[in-house]
Amino acid sequence: MLLKLKADLKNLSQIRDFVADTAADLGVAPGSLEDLRLAVDEAVTNIITHGYGGPGDIELELGVEASDLFVRIRDHAESFDPSLAQTTDLRPPGERDNPGGYGLFLMRSVMDEIAHRKIETGNELTMIKRDVVLNKIH
Repeated sequence: MLLKLKADLKNLSQIRDFVADTAADLGVAPGSLEDLRLAVDEAVTNIITHGYGGPGDIELELGVEASDLFVRIRDHAESFDPSLAQTTDLRPPGERDNPGGYGLFLMRSVMDEIAHRKIETGNELTMIKRDVVLNKIH
């Protein structure tokens, strides 16, 4: 299932609803929904705040392969490969040089696989949560 919208923080609630509703429709275990929403929220927020310097578009696709759920997020922002990012400094914010950096850590913590590829028009981030589809309806 696919959702296309403007890259705007105002659209985060619509994205969260799409992820929750689509994952439930696909038969994802209820206990995995919060992790999924968190990972997508962090990824999309990073695209909006760090990837785009202005207006842009985001495309989200959720689907099932066997008992795994995948999320693909496509954008037209500057290329950024999260696998090349430095390890997150988990010290309290007052003790770190950079106040941010928790988003990638959270995404890696709650998803089983994260992969980036540069596509002709920008970026594609694929996140996979394994063995979470209870009833294979597709």
